[in-house]
Amino acid sequence: MLQKTETAFITLLQPEHLPQVQRLINMHLSTLVPGWGLPQSYIASQLQRDPGQYVIDPWVQERATLCALVKQRVVAAAHLLRYSTGPEVGKDYQNVGDMAWFLAWPDASQAAAMLLAAVHRQCVAWEVSREYAWDAGLPIGPFVGVPDVWPHISTALEEAGYHLNPGRVELVYGGALDQILAAATPPITGMTIQRTMGSVTGARFVALLHGEEVGQCECDSDLTQGGELPALQGWGEISEMQVKESWRNRDTGTWLLQQAVAWHRLGGGTRMLLSVTAEDEAAGAGRFYQRLGWQPLVRQRVGWEWSEMTEAAASA
Repeated sequence: MLQKTETAFITLLQPEHLPQVQRLINMHLSTLVPGWGLPQSYIASQLQRDPGQYVIDPWVQERATLCALVKQRVVAAAHLLRYSTGPEVGKDYQNVGDMAWFLAWPDASQAAAMLLAAVHRQCVAWEVSREYAWDAGLPIGPFVGVPDVWPHISTALEEAGYHLNPGRVELVYGGALDQILAAATPPITGMTIQRTMGSVTGARFVALLHGEEVGQCECDSDLTQGGELPALQGWGEISEMQVKESWRNRDTGTWLLQQAVAWHRLGGGTRMLLSVTAEDEAAGAGRFYQRLGWQPLVRQRVGWEWSEMTEAAASA
Protein backbone atom coordinates (compact mmCIF):
# COMPACT_ATOMS: atom_id res chain seq x y z
CA MET A 1 0.00 0.00 0.00
CA LEU A 2 1.39 3.39 -1.00
CA GLN A 3 1.62 6.16 1.55
CA LYS A 4 -0.18 9.37 0.59
CA THR A 5 3.01 11.35 1.15
CA GLU A 6 5.05 9.34 -1.35
CA THR A 7 5.74 11.37 -4.49
CA ALA A 8 6.00 9.82 -7.91
CA PHE A 9 8.74 10.40 -10.44
CA ILE A 10 7.66 10.58 -14.09
CA THR A 11 10.01 9.12 -16.67
CA LEU A 12 10.06 7.54 -20.12
CA LEU A 13 9.82 3.77 -20.11
CA GLN A 14 13.21 2.08 -19.76
CA PRO A 15 13.96 -1.61 -20.46
CA GLU A 16 14.23 -2.34 -16.75
CA HIS A 17 10.66 -1.10 -16.24
CA LEU A 18 9.13 -3.63 -18.62
CA PRO A 19 8.62 -6.49 -16.10
CA GLN A 20 6.67 -4.17 -13.81
CA VAL A 21 4.66 -2.76 -16.71
CA GLN A 22 3.87 -6.33 -17.71
CA ARG A 23 2.57 -7.06 -14.22
CA LEU A 24 0.51 -3.85 -14.26
CA ILE A 25 -1.04 -4.82 -17.60
CA ASN A 26 -1.69 -8.44 -16.70
CA MET A 27 -3.26 -7.63 -13.34
CA HIS A 28 -5.74 -5.39 -15.15
CA LEU A 29 -6.33 -8.08 -17.78
CA SER A 30 -7.06 -10.61 -15.05
CA THR A 31 -10.16 -8.60 -14.08
CA LEU A 32 -11.50 -8.91 -17.64
CA VAL A 33 -10.94 -12.60 -18.36
CA PRO A 34 -9.47 -15.07 -15.85
CA GLY A 35 -6.10 -16.43 -16.88
CA TRP A 36 -5.34 -13.90 -19.60
CA GLY A 37 -1.86 -12.41 -19.72
CA LEU A 38 0.56 -10.87 -22.22
CA PRO A 39 4.25 -11.83 -22.51
CA GLN A 40 6.92 -9.13 -22.28
CA SER A 41 8.00 -9.64 -25.89
CA TYR A 42 4.48 -8.93 -27.14
CA ILE A 43 4.12 -5.81 -24.98
CA ALA A 44 7.50 -4.49 -26.13
CA SER A 45 6.64 -5.02 -29.79
CA GLN A 46 3.27 -3.29 -29.40
CA LEU A 47 5.01 -0.22 -27.99
CA GLN A 48 6.98 0.03 -31.24
CA ARG A 49 4.08 -0.44 -33.65
CA ASP A 50 0.66 -2.07 -33.81
CA PRO A 51 0.53 -4.29 -36.90
CA GLY A 52 -3.12 -5.07 -36.23
CA GLN A 53 -3.97 -1.42 -36.93
CA TYR A 54 -2.74 -1.60 -40.50
CA VAL A 55 -4.68 1.51 -41.55
CA ILE A 56 -4.06 4.06 -38.81
CA ASP A 57 -0.79 2.80 -37.29
CA PRO A 58 1.29 4.00 -40.29
CA TRP A 59 -0.10 7.49 -39.61
CA VAL A 60 1.66 7.62 -36.22
CA GLN A 61 4.55 10.09 -36.28
CA GLU A 62 5.76 9.80 -32.67
CA ARG A 63 5.29 7.40 -29.76
CA ALA A 64 6.12 7.76 -26.09
CA THR A 65 5.52 5.54 -23.07
CA LEU A 66 5.54 7.33 -19.72
CA CYS A 67 5.83 5.68 -16.32
CA ALA A 68 5.18 6.95 -12.80
CA LEU A 69 7.65 5.48 -10.32
CA VAL A 70 7.48 5.48 -6.53
CA LYS A 71 10.67 4.16 -4.94
CA GLN A 72 11.58 2.37 -8.21
CA ARG A 73 8.14 0.75 -8.44
CA VAL A 74 6.11 1.41 -11.59
CA VAL A 75 2.71 2.41 -10.21
CA ALA A 76 1.20 3.86 -13.42
CA ALA A 77 1.98 3.87 -17.14
CA ALA A 78 0.58 5.42 -20.30
CA HIS A 79 1.33 4.91 -23.99
CA LEU A 80 0.98 7.99 -26.23
CA LEU A 81 0.68 8.38 -29.98
CA ARG A 82 1.03 11.50 -32.10
CA TYR A 83 -0.56 11.28 -35.54
CA SER A 84 0.95 13.03 -38.53
CA THR A 85 -0.51 15.92 -40.52
CA GLY A 86 0.21 14.29 -43.88
CA PRO A 87 -2.45 14.17 -46.59
CA GLU A 88 -2.77 10.39 -46.20
CA VAL A 89 -4.01 10.78 -42.61
CA GLY A 90 -7.78 10.64 -42.03
CA LYS A 91 -9.28 13.94 -40.95
CA ASP A 92 -10.27 12.60 -37.53
CA TYR A 93 -6.61 11.76 -36.83
CA GLN A 94 -4.88 14.81 -38.31
CA ASN A 95 -2.36 16.10 -35.72
CA VAL A 96 -4.13 14.26 -32.90
CA GLY A 97 -2.51 13.17 -29.66
CA ASP A 98 -3.96 9.87 -28.45
CA MET A 99 -3.33 8.10 -25.16
CA ALA A 100 -3.61 4.56 -26.49
CA TRP A 101 -3.72 3.10 -22.98
CA PHE A 102 -3.38 4.19 -19.37
CA LEU A 103 -3.13 1.94 -16.30
CA ALA A 104 -2.41 2.51 -12.63
CA TRP A 105 -2.56 0.57 -9.40
CA PRO A 106 -5.73 1.41 -7.44
CA ASP A 107 -3.73 2.79 -4.48
CA ALA A 108 -1.69 5.15 -6.70
CA SER A 109 -4.23 7.90 -7.38
CA GLN A 110 -1.76 10.74 -6.74
CA ALA A 111 0.85 9.20 -9.04
CA ALA A 112 -1.85 8.58 -11.67
CA ALA A 113 -2.81 12.26 -11.55
CA MET A 114 0.82 13.29 -11.95
CA LEU A 115 1.23 10.92 -14.89
CA LEU A 116 -1.89 12.23 -16.66
CA ALA A 117 -0.68 15.79 -16.15
CA ALA A 118 2.61 14.75 -17.79
CA VAL A 119 0.66 13.20 -20.65
CA HIS A 120 -1.08 16.51 -21.25
CA ARG A 121 2.23 18.41 -21.13
CA GLN A 122 3.64 16.03 -23.74
CA CYS A 123 0.65 16.67 -25.99
CA VAL A 124 1.14 20.41 -25.55
CA ALA A 125 4.81 20.01 -26.46
CA TRP A 126 3.77 18.06 -29.56
CA GLU A 127 1.41 20.94 -30.42
CA VAL A 128 -1.44 18.60 -31.24
CA SER A 129 -4.81 20.01 -32.22
CA ARG A 130 -6.83 17.54 -30.12
CA GLU A 131 -6.06 15.20 -27.26
CA TYR A 132 -7.83 11.87 -26.99
CA ALA A 133 -7.81 8.81 -24.80
CA TRP A 134 -10.26 7.17 -27.17
CA ASP A 135 -9.82 3.61 -25.97
CA ALA A 136 -7.69 4.32 -22.88
CA GLY A 137 -7.78 0.67 -21.82
CA LEU A 138 -6.10 -2.32 -23.44
CA PRO A 139 -7.32 -2.92 -27.00
CA ILE A 140 -6.98 -6.69 -27.10
CA GLY A 141 -9.71 -9.04 -28.18
CA PRO A 142 -13.01 -7.19 -27.91
CA PHE A 143 -11.74 -5.04 -25.02
CA VAL A 144 -11.50 -1.35 -25.78
CA GLY A 145 -12.26 1.66 -23.63
CA VAL A 146 -12.44 1.69 -19.85
CA PRO A 147 -14.34 -1.24 -18.29
CA ASP A 148 -16.54 -0.83 -15.24
CA VAL A 149 -14.25 -3.17 -13.28
CA TRP A 150 -11.56 -0.45 -13.39
CA PRO A 151 -13.28 2.37 -11.47
CA HIS A 152 -9.90 3.79 -10.41
CA ILE A 153 -9.03 4.36 -14.09
CA SER A 154 -12.25 6.16 -15.02
CA THR A 155 -11.98 8.28 -11.86
CA ALA A 156 -8.40 9.27 -12.69
CA LEU A 157 -9.37 10.21 -16.24
CA GLU A 158 -12.35 12.27 -15.14
CA GLU A 159 -10.35 14.12 -12.48
CA ALA A 160 -7.65 14.87 -15.08
CA GLY A 161 -10.16 16.52 -17.41
CA TYR A 162 -11.16 13.69 -19.75
CA HIS A 163 -14.79 13.15 -20.69
CA LEU A 164 -16.77 11.04 -23.14
CA ASN A 165 -17.35 12.95 -26.40
CA PRO A 166 -19.85 11.69 -27.33
CA GLY A 167 -18.67 8.26 -26.30
CA ARG A 168 -20.39 4.92 -26.47
CA VAL A 169 -20.99 1.98 -24.20
CA GLU A 170 -20.29 -1.63 -25.15
CA LEU A 171 -20.76 -4.86 -23.25
CA VAL A 172 -18.48 -7.86 -23.62
CA TYR A 173 -20.15 -11.24 -23.24
CA GLY A 174 -18.27 -14.48 -22.84
CA GLY A 175 -18.32 -18.00 -21.60
CA ALA A 176 -17.99 -21.68 -22.35
CA LEU A 177 -19.64 -23.46 -25.25
CA ASP A 178 -21.26 -26.17 -23.13
CA GLN A 179 -24.86 -24.98 -23.51
CA ILE A 180 -24.70 -24.44 -27.27
CA LEU A 181 -26.09 -27.40 -29.14
CA ALA A 182 -24.71 -28.67 -32.41
CA ALA A 183 -26.29 -27.11 -35.49
CA ALA A 184 -29.43 -29.03 -36.44
CA THR A 185 -31.65 -28.63 -39.46
CA PRO A 186 -31.99 -25.10 -40.86
CA PRO A 187 -34.62 -23.02 -39.04
CA ILE A 188 -36.26 -22.16 -42.37
CA THR A 189 -36.82 -24.62 -45.19
CA GLY A 190 -34.35 -24.02 -47.99
CA MET A 191 -31.85 -22.07 -45.87
CA THR A 192 -28.21 -23.02 -46.42
CA ILE A 193 -24.87 -22.00 -44.93
CA GLN A 194 -21.82 -20.78 -46.82
CA ARG A 195 -18.37 -20.51 -45.24
CA THR A 196 -15.86 -18.07 -46.70
CA MET A 197 -12.90 -16.03 -45.52
CA GLY A 198 -14.02 -13.20 -43.26
CA SER A 199 -13.46 -9.55 -44.04
CA VAL A 200 -12.47 -8.79 -40.44
CA THR A 201 -11.11 -11.95 -38.82
CA GLY A 202 -11.33 -15.70 -39.26
CA ALA A 203 -14.10 -17.55 -41.03
CA ARG A 204 -17.33 -15.95 -42.25
CA PHE A 205 -20.59 -17.89 -42.10
CA VAL A 206 -23.42 -16.67 -44.32
CA ALA A 207 -27.04 -17.81 -44.08
CA LEU A 208 -28.55 -17.95 -47.57
CA LEU A 209 -32.19 -18.36 -48.54
CA HIS A 210 -32.81 -18.95 -52.25
CA GLY A 211 -29.46 -17.26 -52.95
CA GLU A 212 -30.20 -14.19 -50.82
CA GLU A 213 -27.98 -13.38 -47.83
CA VAL A 214 -30.18 -13.06 -44.75
CA GLY A 215 -27.52 -13.12 -42.03
CA GLN A 216 -23.84 -13.59 -41.35
CA CYS A 217 -21.28 -13.85 -38.56
CA GLU A 218 -17.49 -14.02 -38.38
CA CYS A 219 -15.48 -16.10 -35.93
CA ASP A 220 -11.84 -15.63 -34.99
CA SER A 221 -10.71 -19.00 -33.64
CA ASP A 222 -7.14 -17.99 -32.77
CA LEU A 223 -6.85 -15.17 -30.26
CA THR A 224 -3.30 -16.35 -29.58
CA GLN A 225 -2.26 -14.53 -32.78
CA GLY A 226 -0.38 -17.51 -34.11
CA GLY A 227 0.96 -18.55 -30.72
CA GLU A 228 2.25 -15.16 -29.53
CA LEU A 229 -0.35 -15.09 -26.73
CA PRO A 230 -0.50 -18.62 -25.31
CA ALA A 231 -2.68 -17.57 -22.35
CA LEU A 232 -5.55 -16.95 -24.78
CA GLN A 233 -5.53 -20.55 -26.03
CA GLY A 234 -9.02 -21.95 -26.53
CA TRP A 235 -10.72 -18.56 -26.74
CA GLY A 236 -12.49 -17.34 -29.85
CA GLU A 237 -14.31 -14.14 -30.72
CA ILE A 238 -17.45 -13.46 -32.70
CA SER A 239 -16.40 -10.25 -34.43
CA GLU A 240 -19.47 -9.72 -36.62
CA MET A 241 -23.06 -10.84 -36.12
CA GLN A 242 -25.89 -9.56 -38.33
CA VAL A 243 -29.32 -10.84 -39.30
CA LYS A 244 -31.57 -8.87 -41.62
CA GLU A 245 -34.46 -7.36 -39.69
CA SER A 246 -37.14 -9.24 -41.60
CA TRP A 247 -35.51 -12.56 -40.64
CA ARG A 248 -34.95 -11.89 -36.94
CA ASN A 249 -36.72 -13.85 -34.18
CA ARG A 250 -36.84 -16.90 -36.46
CA ASP A 251 -33.78 -18.72 -35.00
CA THR A 252 -31.54 -17.57 -37.86
CA GLY A 253 -29.07 -15.95 -35.45
CA THR A 254 -28.93 -19.04 -33.24
CA TRP A 255 -28.29 -21.25 -36.27
CA LEU A 256 -25.48 -18.98 -37.47
CA LEU A 257 -23.82 -19.01 -34.05
CA GLN A 258 -24.11 -22.79 -33.91
CA GLN A 259 -22.18 -22.98 -37.19
CA ALA A 260 -19.42 -20.69 -35.86
CA VAL A 261 -19.24 -22.55 -32.54
CA ALA A 262 -19.01 -25.91 -34.31
CA TRP A 263 -16.10 -24.58 -36.35
CA HIS A 264 -14.40 -23.25 -33.22
CA ARG A 265 -14.85 -26.58 -31.46
CA LEU A 266 -13.33 -28.42 -34.41
CA GLY A 267 -10.10 -26.53 -33.80
CA GLY A 268 -10.12 -27.28 -30.07
CA GLY A 269 -11.83 -24.08 -28.96
CA THR A 270 -13.74 -24.13 -25.69
CA ARG A 271 -14.79 -20.52 -24.97
CA MET A 272 -16.05 -17.48 -26.82
CA LEU A 273 -16.21 -13.70 -26.50
CA LEU A 274 -18.17 -11.02 -28.31
CA SER A 275 -19.02 -7.34 -27.87
CA VAL A 276 -22.50 -5.85 -27.98
CA THR A 277 -23.43 -2.18 -28.20
CA ALA A 278 -25.58 -0.79 -25.44
CA GLU A 279 -28.35 -0.17 -27.99
CA ASP A 280 -28.32 -3.78 -29.22
CA GLU A 281 -28.18 -5.04 -25.65
CA ALA A 282 -31.27 -2.99 -24.77
CA ALA A 283 -33.02 -4.35 -27.87
CA GLY A 284 -32.61 -7.91 -26.63
CA ALA A 285 -29.17 -9.06 -27.79
CA GLY A 286 -28.07 -9.56 -24.20
CA ARG A 287 -30.99 -11.87 -23.43
CA PHE A 288 -30.21 -13.83 -26.60
CA TYR A 289 -26.59 -14.44 -25.61
CA GLN A 290 -27.48 -15.26 -22.02
CA ARG A 291 -29.83 -17.98 -23.27
CA LEU A 292 -26.73 -19.50 -24.90
CA GLY A 293 -24.99 -19.56 -21.52
CA TRP A 294 -22.81 -16.48 -22.02
CA GLN A 295 -22.70 -13.78 -19.37
CA PRO A 296 -21.70 -10.10 -19.48
CA LEU A 297 -18.08 -9.81 -18.36
CA VAL A 298 -17.65 -6.03 -18.46
CA ARG A 299 -19.39 -2.84 -19.53
CA GLN A 300 -16.86 -0.52 -21.18
CA ARG A 301 -16.97 3.18 -22.07
CA VAL A 302 -15.22 4.27 -25.26
CA GLY A 303 -14.50 7.74 -26.64
CA TRP A 304 -12.59 9.76 -24.02
CA GLU A 305 -11.36 13.26 -24.91
CA TRP A 306 -9.39 15.77 -22.88
CA SER A 307 -11.17 19.07 -22.30
CA GLU A 308 -9.43 20.98 -19.54
CA MET A 309 -7.32 20.19 -16.54
CA THR A 310 -9.05 20.19 -13.20
CA GLU A 311 -7.43 22.32 -10.53
CA ALA A 312 -6.22 19.23 -8.66
CA ALA A 313 -4.62 17.67 -11.74
CA ALA A 314 -3.06 20.92 -12.90
CA SER A 315 -1.27 21.36 -9.59
CA ALA A 316 -0.08 17.74 -9.41
